[in-house]
Amino acid sequence: MNINATLINYYHICYRKLWLHANGITMEHTSDIVYEGKLIGEETYPQRAEKNQELEITAELENGIKASAKIDFFDARTGIVHETKKSAAKEKAHVAQVKFYLYLLRKNGVKATYGMIDYPKIRQTERVELSEDEMTEVEQWIAAVANIIQLESCPPTLAISKCKSCSYFDFCWIGEE
Repeated sequence: MNINATLINYYHICYRKLWLHANGITMEHTSDIVYEGKLIGEETYPQRAEKNQELEITAELENGIKASAKIDFFDARTGIVHETKKSAAKEKAHVAQVKFYLYLLRKNGVKATYGMIDYPKIRQTERVELSEDEMTEVEQWIAAVANIIQLESCPPTLAISKCKSCSYFDFCWIGEE
């Protein structure tokens, strides 16, 4: 079973979205919001691509779980992970995703000092660190994600007010409003 950074992000947002995505029902390709996020990530900091590199990383964990991530920008010299988010709001899921990146880097013996989340819409950044205690917390997230993926049926929807900007909105709520 592969647990990736997207699933860790979704774990902190909506178990239903996590389960659907992990079980092959993906809606991101139909979402203008997701497309806008990709554009912001690609166009906001073009100079970063010159000095930092995109990085794909994996780690074999216990119980046959493979963890993987594709990090937007990683400065190997300083050990700093950079993540860009289109959101105008800081979210726990963003921080969790960067902690997952730091966790994977450290599991592979790579110097991972801290992460920086850039929010270009609000012109703010957030520094993300990962302590030894939080390494255990990330492992608990991975185990919880694995449990949700293995559920026989899809978890229930959240309150509709939390779902309006989700790429799965139509899938979950069509005919329900």
